[in-house]
Amino acid sequence: MRVLLTSAPMHGHILQLVPLSWALKAAGHEVLLTVPEGSVEVALAAGLPAVGNAEPVAMSEMIGRRRDGTPVPWPVSPEAKVRRSGRGFGRLAVRVIEGTLGIAERWRPDLVVSEPTEYAGRMVAARLGVPWVEHGWGLHPSPLYAEAAAAELAPELAAWRLPALPEPRLVLDVCPPRMQRPDPRAVPVRRMRYVPYNGSAPVPPWALRPAARPRVCVTLGSVPAAGVPGLWAEVLTAMGRMDADVVLATDPAQDLGPLPPTVRAVDWLPLTHVLPSCDLVVHHGGPGTTMTSLVHGLPQLVLAPLASDMATYGRRVVESGAGSTLPASGATAARIETECRRLLEDPRHRLGARALAEDIAQQPSPALTVPSLVRVAHGDAPAAAEPEGEVRRCAG
Repeated sequence: MRVLLTSAPMHGHILQLVPLSWALKAAGHEVLLTVPEGSVEVALAAGLPAVGNAEPVAMSEMIGRRRDGTPVPWPVSPEAKVRRSGRGFGRLAVRVIEGTLGIAERWRPDLVVSEPTEYAGRMVAARLGVPWVEHGWGLHPSPLYAEAAAAELAPELAAWRLPALPEPRLVLDVCPPRMQRPDPRAVPVRRMRYVPYNGSAPVPPWALRPAARPRVCVTLGSVPAAGVPGLWAEVLTAMGRMDADVVLATDPAQDLGPLPPTVRAVDWLPLTHVLPSCDLVVHHGGPGTTMTSLVHGLPQLVLAPLASDMATYGRRVVESGAGSTLPASGATAARIETECRRLLEDPRHRLGARALAEDIAQQPSPALTVPSLVRVAHGDAPAAAEPEGEVRRCAG
């Protein structure tokens, strides 16, 4: 079986596809990932074959500018932010769809697997009569993403004689059941274990040793770009007041000034190998960081909203009993310190996080998911129940 994987040119989105790709390769199937040039190296570093489907693309440009190059105003409401991003992912699909189609016509895949915000792959699959599967990376994305992308892609959908964005034959759901939110689509959903892959980087020796004090991992993504440039200063002040070893994962190009003596700044971290020695994670609500923290059963402080759907991750972490959240724009050093102390001292949050980790561990692995994909590629409908795991039909 040949499986074509498609992703937006975003590091965190591409990495989500890697464990399943490894499982497919280990089972003897062929995989090929297609992304714009400039992101191909991410796949190559993971040992996956990859091919560019367009010139390098900056998602900030796709989201921030219309097709005619005019800027898109920065929205105020959370819903408008999601729609703005959805339109941007639609413009990305316009940019890559011809290249993706050409690759698929030459390589002739039996199945297309796409992450939720990559829309060209599903259109190409429909054009060629190939089934496609959606590979989730956490919470089901807001339906507003696809609605906005479909509006942006209306001319292309009409030209390809597609009445709407094609629905997947199967959705792979990696989110713990008690944390997942409803999916309004009436499509088959199969649970799959979330297996973290955070990129290729050396594991620092200190990460393999238990700390003498509580260890806190802090990663906030691209905070200044999210409109909260003062957040780093508040976080660092809070961390400096705590009796804890702090691991600060940040962009090396970001100048944070002098750091408190208890704070260790590092560049790229393989989180899944660092978190076992940590006691708390402070982060921005990104799906990869949230899910990796859940796998390791760690309480989380989510500083949100920074962009689009991240605030939802913070709320779901709180509702699931695995942590707390603060609005990034109002997260003072005092409030951050108070929440961190509470999460470290109150055992209920660790128990809640460990319960979610157990939920994840009980789901079928990517290797056990491969037979389901083979059946979909062969045109068989997913069964109501399979020996290697549950398949359900979900409608919100």
